[in-house]
Amino acid sequence: METDRTDDLVAVASLVRSGQATNRGEISRQLGMRSTTVSDLVGRLIAQEVLHENAARGRGKGRPAAVLSFNQQRLGAVFVTVIDQSLVASAVDLGLRVLGQVTAHPPTHSDTETVARMMHRLVQDTAALFAPQVELAAVVCSMSGLLDAEHKIWCVSARWPELRNLDLGAALGDFGCPVWLIRNLDAELAGLRVIERHHPEENALLLHWGHGIGAAYASGGEVVNRNRGRFCEIGHWGLGNGRGRQCSCGNTDCLETVAGLWAIRPALAREFPGLPHSESGIAAHLARMDLRDSPAIQGALAEVLRLTANLCRLLFPERVILTGPFVQNPDVFARFVQTFDAAPMLRSLDKVRVSVSDNSDLSELSGALSEPMDRALRDLVAGSDQRARSLRAAEG
Repeated sequence: METDRTDDLVAVASLVRSGQATNRGEISRQLGMRSTTVSDLVGRLIAQEVLHENAARGRGKGRPAAVLSFNQQRLGAVFVTVIDQSLVASAVDLGLRVLGQVTAHPPTHSDTETVARMMHRLVQDTAALFAPQVELAAVVCSMSGLLDAEHKIWCVSARWPELRNLDLGAALGDFGCPVWLIRNLDAELAGLRVIERHHPEENALLLHWGHGIGAAYASGGEVVNRNRGRFCEIGHWGLGNGRGRQCSCGNTDCLETVAGLWAIRPALAREFPGLPHSESGIAAHLARMDLRDSPAIQGALAEVLRLTANLCRLLFPERVILTGPFVQNPDVFARFVQTFDAAPMLRSLDKVRVSVSDNSDLSELSGALSEPMDRALRDLVAGSDQRARSLRAAEG
């Protein structure tokens, strides 16, 4: 019974939140509820400051219907992600609007304790950006590298090789709200599936080629292994080329040692003087250039294409989404399309749809925050309804 009541409160709040209803009458018609029930539910949500009620101007006879609006700043979350060699934290409201940002720059040699201290200060400073009436509902970390998402442990990061097994649950556990951890590529793919309106049953592979190389995969309406934080670490697949190149993960001769931006940057800098440092800057720089005669790009591209084709033979995606600075170049993108078209096992199936995405910031934020924010809203209205029942029982 309590669950049904909470479901009704969430349903009413969601209708107003999405703009599908702006008054009690519209809610009643869409949910098939009696007007008295709707008025009770709306009253609870107004008391909890989840909804606001404003008087509408009358346009004729009769009492005008009060206009309901959703309070996007009732709850907020601090969203932390990795951009280049920086940690960027955003103050985000229920509408997934970024209200402000704070950035930290851990040096490459930073160890686990140093990164933990910097992240705590980062979250603290970002939470202070919220207005006093905004309740902090979650700290959501969307990290690169290898994670143990269930236990909130950031295991390994190519950007900070001395970081090992950072317990984010413990490091950020004193802010009075849940700490969430998700792999950044899983979050990005989850967001893209909603933004691009993928079919629920469509198999989709996201491949990121940038500072590091990784992938995420969705099948059956879910991002695979999203709740574990470990999947498709193709950047650390062994090439077996016998070169003995040390990888940031501790192994040798991984794909990233010949194709990751961190590994080929010196060669790229020699070929392209003035090359920007950030992935976004490199994307804009290389997008306008002819890369067909670049030994660094062509050597890396050949390895990435070979492993990507093998990955498609393993997973058989219907859609492949490419992200990162290199694939923004039209010639590089065309090589990916040609590779999928020429793969014998893939040719016999439906044509793989290949696209490139450059809106990773929006999709990653959306994919990482949707569940924590929805859960926080549900917990808020459930707690409000429980308190109301307790008060009625005490008065009785």
